[in-house]
Amino acid sequence: MVAMFPLRYIGLFLLLAALLPGCKEGSPLPNQPPETHIFVESINLSGSNRLNSIVRLHWSGEDVDGFITGYEISLDEQQWSFVTRQDSTFRFDLKAGSDTTDIDFWVRAIDNHQLPDPTPAYLRVPIKNTPPVARFDTVRSIPQRVGPAFSVLWSVEDLDGAETLDAVLVKCNEGEWYEVEPTVNFLTFVPTQPTQPGSQEARVYKGVGAELQAQNIGGLRVGEPNRLFVKARDLTGAESEVDTSAVFVVEVMKGDLLVVDAYGAATPDNVYFPLLQAVYPTYDYLNLRDNFPPFWDPTFGLLLQQYDKVFWYSDGTQHASLGMEQLLETGANAVQTYLNAGGKMFITTKFPATFLNAGSGFRSPIFGFSPMDSLSSSGGQARIVRNARILPVPALAGQLDTLVSAGFITGADPFYPKNPVNDLFHAEITPTGGWTGPTTVSSSTLFRNGQVNQVFFSVELHLLNGR
Repeated sequence: MVAMFPLRYIGLFLLLAALLPGCKEGSPLPNQPPETHIFVESINLSGSNRLNSIVRLHWSGEDVDGFITGYEISLDEQQWSFVTRQDSTFRFDLKAGSDTTDIDFWVRAIDNHQLPDPTPAYLRVPIKNTPPVARFDTVRSIPQRVGPAFSVLWSVEDLDGAETLDAVLVKCNEGEWYEVEPTVNFLTFVPTQPTQPGSQEARVYKGVGAELQAQNIGGLRVGEPNRLFVKARDLTGAESEVDTSAVFVVEVMKGDLLVVDAYGAATPDNVYFPLLQAVYPTYDYLNLRDNFPPFWDPTFGLLLQQYDKVFWYSDGTQHASLGMEQLLETGANAVQTYLNAGGKMFITTKFPATFLNAGSGFRSPIFGFSPMDSLSSSGGQARIVRNARILPVPALAGQLDTLVSAGFITGADPFYPKNPVNDLFHAEITPTGGWTGPTTVSSSTLFRNGQVNQVFFSVELHLLNGR
């Protein structure tokens, strides 16, 4: 039995059959270009309200028939640079001598068919130059009174970026401005005639490496009040306000001997000052006990180099602000450089119990420049009792006096010398607790010419008397 369709379904079928032969496939639509947007449509700023030259911009794109593969940006709508980011920070340049300008900025999206937006998004960016700021360091400032070498530190900032700086200029009193690179923030000055009062030039050393500059700075006054001035200049020619240092005096050098007091108390002064006054009255005195130099390197080393001779006396005091070092340890690099250059030094000192710690591997830098090779590692203690003798070595018995202990010295520091031939004095040691070790308490080092340039005592001379 054949199934019968209703007449209405047969009619619909015939109608569709008649229409199908006349249908064609649709033609593909052409690729549509993308659209680009900058998040800020306009920046309506002028005068002092303009942006500084470092500006962050954001943009986006959309494509109705594909996707965005990247963007091209331009400052002239001619030269384009491809990026994939949707934001970036720009440092726009200003022309030399101009402190404001308008920057034209275009960006266009690129779709997956490499078709760019034919109507790039545009933004006018009004910018201004921000003058730099220069300031002297107020933490490590120049002391009120300085010797024939002193240093100054400053900082420079520029909102437009450090790369926009052109130079830093420093001036001493009414002298001419002295120009250095914008990366320099530290200079050391040494007067050319430190023994002569009055206005004069100073040698200039750049950085902590003490690079001597070809040109001197003028206007320094020795023995009189001074001020330093600093300012910075950027690539547009804009200058910072001038910052001024506190007043300081450069002391007149009295002679070629520097006495360095690095002792924890004033006790030795009562012994050394009368002796110095009697035999070498024209000396300069540096009190490190109460006045640490703001900068050890290179200032302290350059200070030492202005003198032919240095007398240093110190004790075993360790300073927390110096990392628990003795002053002689902190100044060790400067002392070594001074001796290497032919300077002459007389040192009398003692050491703390932690001066040499074999367990931790610590070895004091004093061993580097001194005639000491090592200390005894045995237990117990070396003592120099009252009236014990400190004897010159036999070869010098007719030239040097025998010294005598005026008191009881516990924890003495006799040492093994690097070269026993250079020994000067041996002490009568009283060992306790099983101590064994050397008896040398004074030795010397020689310069390249074979002459003695260092006399070193590991016992405090003010505790000894002549015989």
